[in-house]
Amino acid sequence: LYEGIREKLFVYMRAEAQAQVIHNFETYLNDPQAHHFKPVLRHGDFGTGNILVDSQTNLITGIIDFGMTTLGDPATDFAALSTYGESFRARFYPVYPEIYATLPRLQFYRSTFALQEALFGIEHGDRAAFDAGIFEYR
Repeated sequence: LYEGIREKLFVYMRAEAQAQVIHNFETYLNDPQAHHFKPVLRHGDFGTGNILVDSQTNLITGIIDFGMTTLGDPATDFAALSTYGESFRARFYPVYPEIYATLPRLQFYRSTFALQEALFGIEHGDRAAFDAGIFEYR
């Protein structure tokens, strides 16, 4: 991911944004604690279309699309879920107290989402995804 961002996106980014991305990735990659986690079965694609919600009760009624499911860092799923707001993420604390240990990794993963979108846009010819992802870095 980092290599792809440097090679394909840096040319579209202002210098201070490049420096911020370098600092973010280098700090994470050089932190030995960031790479110690027990792999779990994770969903891998918690977009809004994959979480079914009853519109009358506002309760989650199901999860679909397990095509990206794999063993990995649970913080990646929690990062995706954190985009729904802290109050939503807080609902997981009582049933998954291990989430507290994932918070530094969760924050790093979440910080890469826009860049992932921009990189996807470049690699797949999706101008809207590229523009949306790179916007804050121009």
